[in-house]
Amino acid sequence: MSKRNMTFKSALAVVLSLSLFSACGSSETSSTDTTAPVATPSGVSLADVCPATVVVQTDWFPESEHGGIYQLMGDDAVASKDTGAVTGSLVVNGEPTGVKLEIRAGGPFLESPVVTEMYQDNAITFGYVGTDVAITRYNDAPTLAVFNALNVNPQVVLWDATKHPEAKTIADAAKSVKTFYVYGDPSWMRYFIAQGLITKEQVDSNYKGNLLLATDDAAHQGFATSEPYKYANLETGAITTGYQLINDAGWNSYAQNLAIRKDRLEELRPCLEKIVPVLQQAQIDYIADPVRANALIISTVKTYDSWWSQSEGDVANGAASQKDLGIVGNGETATFGDLEETRVNEFIAKATPILREQGLEIADITASDITDNEFLDASITYQG
Repeated sequence: MSKRNMTFKSALAVVLSLSLFSACGSSETSSTDTTAPVATPSGVSLADVCPATVVVQTDWFPESEHGGIYQLMGDDAVASKDTGAVTGSLVVNGEPTGVKLEIRAGGPFLESPVVTEMYQDNAITFGYVGTDVAITRYNDAPTLAVFNALNVNPQVVLWDATKHPEAKTIADAAKSVKTFYVYGDPSWMRYFIAQGLITKEQVDSNYKGNLLLATDDAAHQGFATSEPYKYANLETGAITTGYQLINDAGWNSYAQNLAIRKDRLEELRPCLEKIVPVLQQAQIDYIADPVRANALIISTVKTYDSWWSQSEGDVANGAASQKDLGIVGNGETATFGDLEETRVNEFIAKATPILREQGLEIADITASDITDNEFLDASITYQG
């Protein structure tokens, strides 16, 4: 694994069994073993076509938005605080596929963006790469999205609805909220400024990820699947939030695509032909019954033992919100998980001038340069 942020490493490796699952046995210390043989089932076999360990580099700590991947993790899962990864058998309907699965935490566990990690570490099979990131990094680290788990980006801008009852959209909120807090200089905020939704003077780029509305009359970025629930369950008193999805405000990038390095397409082709339909079905199965995967997410977060936490309520709400808000869905086609060419091309046309305004060198590309739907099973559709 590539280098990780030392803030999140203990002096010694602490590798804990995930005691929520009977196959893990006791909570004794164990090391992550990616070489031990895995039994091959009578159903799906990936042993002859995929890497011995399929490695997925996520974009953040374990959370419900990663639920489809955790759905594929076996009961023999072992998490390591030292590496920020959990490893076990890759299973389909509880049956091993002949390979292992390693899910790596992102965010503060990384010293560089996901796409950079993918090009520094050949062990990474898939990385979480949004369409906007794929556009910005195409020149130096081209990626190819082969599956989209979330049809709608769950990211929002939210505010205190009690203090601003008239605000139904970001543009509405901008009329009465003085400050919008964001991380850094997100392209979508530049787009909103260019569209006249808010003014540049209202933006503060120093957001730290805290539940700011508990102390300040402001607005900030967040996720529809997370912050509204957290605010409603504050120990200091519930706060009702108003929010708008950035997707609904015009920035309709696909947010969490599973992508490969473009230069590895032919190498991974045999694996992709078998595993991409597995990924499609796993996401649907997670939304239908998230209990087991959510327990694994919670246990893994506890093992990592950092400032990030996830309760049963957090992950249950996250999974339910993905369904109730239409975050997970088929989109304009019946095939679940595809990246629609028209939508991607329209987004590229919209995003390119904004990204170039930020000083980035953006290639002249189309949807086919950064997406590939050929490995999807067209018969797999979401019925939610």
